[in-house]
Formats: sequence, structure tokens, C-alpha cells
Amino acid sequence: MTSKLERTWWFMALTGALAAFSTGYLLYSAGLPLPATGLAQWVVYCLCFAAFQRGFSFALWLLALGLAPSSPTLDRVK
Repeated sequence: MTSKLERTWWFMALTGALAAFSTGYLLYSAGLPLPATGLAQWVVYCLCFAAFQRGFSFALWLLALGLAPSSPTLDRVK
């Protein structure tokens, strides 16, 4: 379940860019070549990207909640 904030284009773009740069840096530091050449490297890349994206999304959502706790964009929709 995602909030209205997490579905806005600028929030998704920000978390996606942060996740892509962090994943690239992590894989470069680990010695894996970029771009990924095999299936196993693509799986590692996708898992790292997903983990970073969810982590940055949570951190930025908490930051937005702390800065504007009564914002209508933070309301949850089912």
C-alpha cells in the first residue's frame, strides 16, 4: 500500500534517481561491471535497486511527515 505522496511523479523520480545512483555505486564498489552482463548480475542489480528505492521512499516520507504533518498529500488511500 502506498500513500498519495509516494505516487507523485516527482517523489518517484527522486527516489528512483537516488536508488539508481546508490545501486551503481554499490555495484562499482563491489567490483561488478556496469552494465550488468549476466542474469545473476541483473538479479543482484534489481534487488539492490528495489531495496534502495523502498529505503529512500520510507526515509523521504518520514522527512515529509516531520516537516508537514498535516499535509493532504500524506493521507493514505485504500
